[in-house]
Amino acid sequence: MEPLIDEAFLRRLANLKFIVKGRRKGKLAGTHPSPRAGTSVEFADYRDYSPGDDFRYIDWNLLGRLDRVLVKTFVHEADRPIYLLVDLSASMRLGDPPKARYAARFAAAIAYIGLRELDRVGLYPFCDRLLSAIPPRHGMGQMNHILRALQDVAPAGTTSLDRTIGDFLSASRESGLVFLVSDLLSRSGYQEGIARLLHRGDDIVVVQVVDPQELHPQMEGTFEIREVESGRSMELVVGRRTLAQYERRLGLFLDEMTAFFSGHRIPHFLVPTDLPVERLIHERLRAGGVLQ
Repeated sequence: MEPLIDEAFLRRLANLKFIVKGRRKGKLAGTHPSPRAGTSVEFADYRDYSPGDDFRYIDWNLLGRLDRVLVKTFVHEADRPIYLLVDLSASMRLGDPPKARYAARFAAAIAYIGLRELDRVGLYPFCDRLLSAIPPRHGMGQMNHILRALQDVAPAGTTSLDRTIGDFLSASRESGLVFLVSDLLSRSGYQEGIARLLHRGDDIVVVQVVDPQELHPQMEGTFEIREVESGRSMELVVGRRTLAQYERRLGLFLDEMTAFFSGHRIPHFLVPTDLPVERLIHERLRAGGVLQ
């Protein structure tokens, strides 16, 4: 199977950065400001010199003008975890390319952007439960682990977003930036799980991956329809009336979803798999205030 991402694609991601809501604390000097004293590119204020302060941060110009020894303070830059929750349930097998392949390529790109910014990035694949996770770590060695996990994904099982998010919250004690990449076809819903993420203080970005045929089916006649997650099947006569009913119900489902996410100020992107991942990242995520 061809690689998820190549060198040319990575070069086009090199100058992108995440837009962070608010200031955060962290463990390692990175590129996201956090209100702690220390060296950084972002100047904060002055304070009086105290014994033991580093001479390098004395403002000698102000000493000559004000006859006071003042030390520059800075906003210390810190990392924060980036969590990639990627749906690998059976419904993600659908499409050409499969939705799971598209989601994996997108997740790999986001991981690369985060690791370049010195963030910790972790991967949490799921179906009706969390699968084998890769906890957040720094460095391009982590990129190799994530790529290996995403390269040959095999979607299976049902989807339970509320349960999965509950498991994820138990497995990850620290709030961060959560990318939920899924078709959101969860019988048990997703609202409760999203609310729990918000309560913990996570920033959330939802990327809903769909096959174009799911949005606008092009089919007429008699078909055996099989639900991939449950295995149930039925014979269905599909005509214009059936398609109109389907699109009406789909529209209500998407409208409800849009209202929920916009009401909670959560960026939500409905993404058909015929939209190149590069355009999703460079155009839609930048326009949506996720990247700059």
